[in-house]
Amino acid sequence: MRPPRWLAQVVLGIPLYWWAAVWLIILLLGLALVTRVSGVPGAQAVDQAQVVLAGQPWETATTVELPHVWDDAQRRWAGEAHYRMVLPASLKDMAGPDGPGIGLLLPRVSVRFRVLFNGEEVDAQAWARGIGYADTGTHAHFIALRPSMLATQWADNRLEIQLKGQALRFSGLSPVWVGPRDALWQRHHWLNWWQVTLTWMVAASALMLGLLSLLIWAKSAERLFGLLAGGLLVLAVRLWLSTPVFLPGPFLWWDYVHKLSFTLYCGFTYLFMSELFNFRQSMVRKLVLLMMLLAPFWLGLLAWTLNYQLYRLWTGVIVLVCVLSLLMVIHRARWGMDVQQRLMVVVGLATMVTGLRDFLVVQMGLPGDVDIRWMTPGSLVMMFAMGSVLLQRTALSMENVGRQNAELARQVGEREQEFHAVYERLRLVENQRVLEAERRRLTRDMHDGLGSQLVQTLNLVRSSSGSIDSASVAAMLNHALEELRMTLDSLEPMDGDLPTILGTLRQRIGPALQAAQIELVWQVEEVPAVPGLEARGVMHLFRCLQEVFANVVKHAHASRVTVRTWAASGRVHLSVTDNGVGLGDTPDLAFSSGGRGISNVRLRAAEIGAEVVFSVTWPGTCVAFSFVAGPAPDQVLMPRCSDLACGSC
Repeated sequence: MRPPRWLAQVVLGIPLYWWAAVWLIILLLGLALVTRVSGVPGAQAVDQAQVVLAGQPWETATTVELPHVWDDAQRRWAGEAHYRMVLPASLKDMAGPDGPGIGLLLPRVSVRFRVLFNGEEVDAQAWARGIGYADTGTHAHFIALRPSMLATQWADNRLEIQLKGQALRFSGLSPVWVGPRDALWQRHHWLNWWQVTLTWMVAASALMLGLLSLLIWAKSAERLFGLLAGGLLVLAVRLWLSTPVFLPGPFLWWDYVHKLSFTLYCGFTYLFMSELFNFRQSMVRKLVLLMMLLAPFWLGLLAWTLNYQLYRLWTGVIVLVCVLSLLMVIHRARWGMDVQQRLMVVVGLATMVTGLRDFLVVQMGLPGDVDIRWMTPGSLVMMFAMGSVLLQRTALSMENVGRQNAELARQVGEREQEFHAVYERLRLVENQRVLEAERRRLTRDMHDGLGSQLVQTLNLVRSSSGSIDSASVAAMLNHALEELRMTLDSLEPMDGDLPTILGTLRQRIGPALQAAQIELVWQVEEVPAVPGLEARGVMHLFRCLQEVFANVVKHAHASRVTVRTWAASGRVHLSVTDNGVGLGDTPDLAFSSGGRGISNVRLRAAEIGAEVVFSVTWPGTCVAFSFVAGPAPDQVLMPRCSDLACGSC
């Protein structure tokens, strides 16, 4: 049956922090219920024992009440002590054949210990291991006594617990529970889950969430995620050192890390809250930073003096700072808080309660089950709250990024449309400019070439006085026609293909050379394309070569002219060589001064970015052009001539 819609709306309308408050109250009540002081059914606590230091006779033993903390009586004690106790007579019936069997439960014991029953070793924890970090007091220990181990007379049974103490740790013995084996095993199983399994679970969660926060911080550089990562990673270290592990190295080194990680965890947690609530300039924030800076030195002094009272004082300072930070948060509530801030206030209060309870019960000796620490589930709840904030912040950041990307895409689209419009206008303007420039070039070329020939023909007709030399007129009109064809040829798209350009020119100059009885030797090979030989550049090259061939026909008295192309050293070369009379006895003067034709050739060559060299070949003259080569063709051509002067041609 589906719930009414109004009920669903009411449930969904309740803020998250109210649900968190309800569940945290239930959690605290449950913790108070399961950690109340109560005994194990059918078992008795042995709370009195005789104790001597190792090497001393039992006649000098002292009777002490359990729990017995040796550090309270002898501050620097770190030796070995032996505790002897008598089993309660009321448990005699349990040892019989029909009894449930007897077991021992050691809730808290020193960092290393072993248990002897009637002189036989029944358990040993880190007793014979070398130098290293080990703390068997982090969890409870269960020992089952076999019936064969019991003495014939119940009063003759002796339980002896030998322990090795360690400064700055619990060095002593808590009351030992003796009773039904199954009942004590259940109690041990519960304590082991709480003290070991739950601790490993919280440590693994802190490590994974810390690494995730570190990764997000590395990508986003947001301070909140960096503080969260720092707090969770140091918490993972502390919880790891609170489990039954053995680590090589001096004990005090690892104990220093264990205590320092707790201080840093509290500091990072408050800084996280400070960043979340924007308390960057608050006095409490400065106090927390001072605490984190002083912690390494204070704990170093603690390790040097081995005075455990210094650590109790330091723990009180941490609790005081946490209380002040929460009061500051509550004070901040006057200006209003968002959902995330209210959630962290609720969880922070609950976590403070768990830490305060552990401090009062464990450190100050108030009533309560000292074997179960509230701070472990409190840290887990705090991590869940931080993870919730992390998730909400990440989702909010992704949403903001999505909106920014959408806005950026919209602006880019608008700019792209504007750019396209501007580009189209520029393209039209450029096309118009190119067309206008080409029109002016064609007009100029036709004026200089075709127009000049037609004007000369017209003048010849007008000056003939009725007697017209038809051959002369035909020759001049034919020349004008060649000028027109050359102009049209320059408009053909040749893409800098020099052999094609020369082939087109060959069709125009071939008949003239043949009429002058000059042999044309064609040695034009494939060469890389020449940039710049578009319509305007082709016309300039035509004019240059037209001038060269005109000089050969009119002045060289040559019988042969050779046209060559080749590529060398990233350049394309073109040479026109004749075997005529050359430029007389002073070629250097002729080349340097030159006539109008040589000057025009040089100017037009410069217009298309070519170098031109005039040289004497004895006999004859060589005109060589050199162009910058474009992209290489598919086949690499080996140069056949490497000098511009064409001395070997």
